[in-house]
Amino acid sequence: MAGKPATMQRLEAAAAKAAARAAGAKEQVRSAKALLKQARKAFKAEKKAAKQARRKVDAAATAATAATAAAQNRASKAAATSAKPPVRKAPRTPARNAARKSAAGAVPPAPKTRRTKPRAPKPAETMRSAADVAKSVIERLHNPPPVLAPAAVIPPPAGAPANPDRDGEES
Repeated sequence: MAGKPATMQRLEAAAAKAAARAAGAKEQVRSAKALLKQARKAFKAEKKAAKQARRKVDAAATAATAATAAAQNRASKAAATSAKPPVRKAPRTPARNAARKSAAGAVPPAPKTRRTKPRAPKPAETMRSAADVAKSVIERLHNPPPVLAPAAVIPPPAGAPANPDRDGEES
């Protein structure tokens, strides 16, 4: 029966080692979960920053488009106002016409014929066609995304290996 106590001691030592390894594995899982949580937070922050940057770019593009459209409208309005005929005086009343005729004693000149001027060109439409929208979307997809701030570096927790893929191997 001397063999049984030696076997029991070996089994107890193996059980203690297995329990220590299990505790170590649990600690590694906890640290990995903490790292994952920090990485998720950093990812969400970067995603939010990218979304805000995209909105700012879209707003700037919309403002630039609106500014150019407004400038074109102003230019077309300026051209239309300069093309208008000069303001005419109020028409003469019959009493004033009679007084003028009697004073001059001559036949009044023939009434002026009015020339019609061509209409000013219609301003460019502010609505974009589906083809224009599709073209701008394709261009945006082909262009690289805006440059963002460098990613935050998350240091490994204390006691964890510097390279988790190597699991403490010596080089």
